[in-house]
Amino acid sequence: MIDYREAWLLPLVFKLQGSVYARCAIFAVPSSLLTIILVMTEAWVPGYREETMLAALDSSAIWAMLTAVLIFMVSFRTRQGYSRFWEGTGLLHQMKGEWFDTVSNCVTFTISANKERVKEVEQFRHTIVRLMSLCHGCALEEISGIEGRMET
Repeated sequence: MIDYREAWLLPLVFKLQGSVYARCAIFAVPSSLLTIILVMTEAWVPGYREETMLAALDSSAIWAMLTAVLIFMVSFRTRQGYSRFWEGTGLLHQMKGEWFDTVSNCVTFTISANKERVKEVEQFRHTIVRLMSLCHGCALEEISGIEGRMET
């Protein structure tokens, strides 16, 4: 996990580790250079846009293409985030079920205990339930990523 402990916003924005700016620059810099080259070519060679059919692209067509790409990207990212959320939720419920099965088996195995040890069996059951509850709480705290001691 990336630790974001910046007191000021500017170092956090320009942090390279864990940032998307470096990956975005791979696509942004070449497209910016291509745009500069096309604008400079139009200035140096008049009529270049008409010869290469670039004049047919008006601003509404460019905005339509940009909007379509942005809608695709946002919907893809949203779907990815949604599927990751539900996968994590399913795994948490599976973990909770595993803890419950373990406690259930331990309590079930004590049914056939001697009738003269009823108090000890009851104490064991209460202890095992509390220990498994503590294990489940510790596991949830471990995956939560919260540093330090939680107040109760």
